[in-house]
Order: sequence, then C-alpha cells, then structure tokens
Amino acid sequence: MQIPRPVGWLRRPLLATTLLALLLLLPAATHASSGDRQRSFVKCLGTCTLTDCTPTAPPLPLHLRLLGWTCESNCDYHCQRTLTQQARQDGRRIHQYHGKWPFVRLLGVQEPASVLFSLLNGWAHLRSLPLVRSIHGAHPMRRWLTVFVVIGTWAWICSAVFHTRDFPLTEKLDYFSAGLNVLYILFLGVVRALRLDSWRQTRVVAAVCALLYAAHVAYLLVDFDYGYNMAANAVVGLLSNVAWLVVALQAYRNRQPFWWKPAVLIVLTDLAFSLELFDFVPWLDSFDAHSLWHAATIPIIGQWYDYLVRDAKWDMFLDQQRKR
Repeated sequence: MQIPRPVGWLRRPLLATTLLALLLLLPAATHASSGDRQRSFVKCLGTCTLTDCTPTAPPLPLHLRLLGWTCESNCDYHCQRTLTQQARQDGRRIHQYHGKWPFVRLLGVQEPASVLFSLLNGWAHLRSLPLVRSIHGAHPMRRWLTVFVVIGTWAWICSAVFHTRDFPLTEKLDYFSAGLNVLYILFLGVVRALRLDSWRQTRVVAAVCALLYAAHVAYLLVDFDYGYNMAANAVVGLLSNVAWLVVALQAYRNRQPFWWKPAVLIVLTDLAFSLELFDFVPWLDSFDAHSLWHAATIPIIGQWYDYLVRDAKWDMFLDQQRKR
C-alpha cells in the first residue's frame, strides 16, 4: 500500500532533532526524604526492631510474608503510620519516608490506589487489541500498534508490581518498562510523521531507538539516577509531542475529519503528567498526586487507540479513493 510521505525537508529535521535531544541529557542529583532523618523515626525504628524482631517473636501473617514483608520492614511501616497520625493530631507537618508518602497499606500492598489505577491502565491497553486487529493487514500500523498493546500492558503491570512492593528489582522493572513505553510512543509518532510503510524504511528508526534505550538502561544499571531518568523521559515526551503535532498537521492537510484529536490528546496527557508537580499529602492516606496521574491516563489511553486505528483506516480510505 502506498501512503503519502512528507517531503524530504520534514523527514530529516525530525530525525535529527530526535537524536540530538536524546543525546544531550544530563544527570541530576537526588536527596533523601525528610522523614528518614527524623530522630523520632530513627528511635521508633530502633526500638521496634529490638523488641519485636527477636528470634522468639511470632512470624508475620502469611499474606505479608508472601509479599516480602520482614519484621524490620513491618516496623518501618508501623513507625511511619504512628508518627503520621501523631503529626496529624498535633497539626504538624506530614513527612515522606524513603521517597514516598506514608500510605495505608491494604493486605500488604504498599500503595493500593496506584496499584489499582496501574492495572486499569494495563487493561485499557489490552482491551484495545480487538480494535487494533480491525485494521487491514496491509497497513503497517496494525503491526506497530499490536506491539504497543504488548509494551503498554507490560509497562503498567510492572507499575502495579512496583507499587505493590517497592524493592530494587521491582523499581528497576517499573522505570525501565515505563521508559520503553514513552520511547515507543515517540517511535510511533516518528513512523506516522514520516509515513514509513515498510520494515526496510522503519528499521533505521527502530535501531536508533533500540540503541538509545539500551544506553539509557545501561547507564541506570551503573548509576540509578532518578533526576536523569526523569529528564530523559521528559525530553522523549517533548519530542513525542512534536512528532504527533506533525501528524495532526498532515491529517489536517489530508482533510481528515478528526485531525485535531492527537493535539487534544497531547494536551490532556501533559495535563495528566503535570499532576506530579503537585506533590500533596495523600487524601485518605491513599490518593496522592502520583496515583491521580495514573487515574487520569486510563481514559486517555483508550482515546489514543481510537485515534490511531481511525487514522490508519483513513489512510486506507484515501488509498482506495486514489485507485478509482
């Protein structure tokens, strides 16, 4: 199938901008949470460990042990909750501990709200697979959107696992899979903006993205720099916005009735992500800005698939019109 491609001046700068911005990322420093340095927290943790974590102490409930809770981590949780309740009663500041708010756990799950919303995001990807399969097999986006379903579902499962229990392994799985998901959205945008309709044309972009992702992961395995990771994802997200705005412009020129949708979805996605800037004390000790960000992306995912599938079908329609 022949799909109209943008002229050369558009294709070269888009690729060049993508490569340049991804290679200019600089690492940033991170700091411990204020609650970790509280004397009352350190004292509580030491006392609880000495009194409750003795060889003769009874074991933790089975559901806690199955999720990897130890006596020491259980003491850490209860000290956080005790000091948080005392601070709330006295009208004092609520602190974060180990980079997180002191959430109320549910059946051993550390962040129940984020787990729930992560699973719903994964479901939003998975349930879009029949819609993706409705695209004619001759269109290249059917293949790439099928991969997107897999990557998106996997990324949100990893997010749910990480928010269930925060371990070094689950943290890395979450960050690496999220980075892959963000980069793949940029890949899709570049493929659509450049109208790449064969693997021969697409493999260069795919290879560049794969190399950059491998370098990103390798760097984080050596130095797990949170500031760098956030900056990398922000830059990739910005480049993705540019690519999808180009797609919207091309759709407008092709008189696509729903050409405006990717631009609106970009704005909505950015607004959802901006919730991370408002790092407030969780409502009901469960719903913080991070969990609300995850909640906001659930309907947006479905709308992205709706647009991408309709966009591919519009290509097929234009191709049929030209053949008449």
